[in-house]
Amino acid sequence: MQSKTLKLLSYGSAAILITMMVAATVVEKFHGTETALAAIYHNPIFFALWAVLAASGLALLVRRGGASRPATLALHVALVLILVGALITHLSGQSGSIHLREGEATAAVELEDGTALELPFSLELKEFRVEFDPGTRHVADYISVVAFDGESVTISMNHIAKRDGYRFYQADYDEDGHGSILAVSHDPWGVGITYAGYILLLLAMIVYFFEPDSHYRQTLRSLRRERKPGPRRHVGTIVLAVLGAGLLLAWFLDAFPKGPLMPVLRSPMLFIHVVPMMVCYSVFSLLALLGIVGLCLRPKAAERLRAIGYAVLCPAVFLLAFGTFFGAVWANISWGNYWAWDPKETWALNTLLIYSFALHGESLRAAGHPRRFHLFCILAFLAVLVTYFGVNLFLGGVHSYA
Repeated sequence: MQSKTLKLLSYGSAAILITMMVAATVVEKFHGTETALAAIYHNPIFFALWAVLAASGLALLVRRGGASRPATLALHVALVLILVGALITHLSGQSGSIHLREGEATAAVELEDGTALELPFSLELKEFRVEFDPGTRHVADYISVVAFDGESVTISMNHIAKRDGYRFYQADYDEDGHGSILAVSHDPWGVGITYAGYILLLLAMIVYFFEPDSHYRQTLRSLRRERKPGPRRHVGTIVLAVLGAGLLLAWFLDAFPKGPLMPVLRSPMLFIHVVPMMVCYSVFSLLALLGIVGLCLRPKAAERLRAIGYAVLCPAVFLLAFGTFFGAVWANISWGNYWAWDPKETWALNTLLIYSFALHGESLRAAGHPRRFHLFCILAFLAVLVTYFGVNLFLGGVHSYA
């Protein structure tokens, strides 16, 4: 297949997927989650587009000689693994809930499709309690002490129980305080494959910066060759550093929920998930401002600013990928599902896909054109604004506190 056709399939399918996910968040807002899942997220066309994106993107990379660059190839293989794991989870994973009352044993799980599943062991709720912050009525944790065939295990927020391939999460409780509802998940293959993709992606992103022939290293080498001594360069660097630090501080101070944290957020994973997101959002805002400057510069200066922009954009996109997928791991630990198509998740993925276009300057000529690159950075920042502000104000979801 010709490179032109592969490019059309790869970038075209990505553009359609972005459009469909944007539409899905709007549909969910006005018609509910079930409608959005049935009409878009679980639509066979949606699955097919992801398959086209994965296959054509990998084929295009190999055709253009990407197989000789291990880190670049591993990045794309990792994304394929993540998609394969997600498909297996969708097709074979089981999830539901089990309602326990103190002193009563049961092995019946109600699956999401309404059918019942009999577990190969029984559960008995020994005790349920709500813990509060000292001296306040702010909830610190929800705790269920459950016996698995007589063996007592404590289940709380961010602390799950595992038994024979099944995972149990604290989900809800009865108003009288004597009953607990646990989320149940059984996905022995999908999670493992997806996590393998996450690990490979992390390693590939780290190694990519040291890969001699990567587009990133080529850009750095070109910048070093064009470097000119002089006080103006140092002044400009200082101004950009101060501006970037100011923007980073502004984002960071508003990164965490205000007031006492809800139980699910009381985890060290909050810091690891949120900080990379805030850093990359700060960089994207800086690039949008530089994009405005770049559109006003002469061609040669605009080209140099584009090279600088790319050198900054690449690690920012990788940070966004890390923060997004680490958030998926945290969600799997806390809620039993690493991806639920929550509006914030969906828009973070949209933002990642959009900015990834600019990293493919070798195959997308528009991404390598200075003024088009600067214009792209300005327009792409709209996705950040929707992700950070728009979802909270209009779309809602489980991340509406963020």
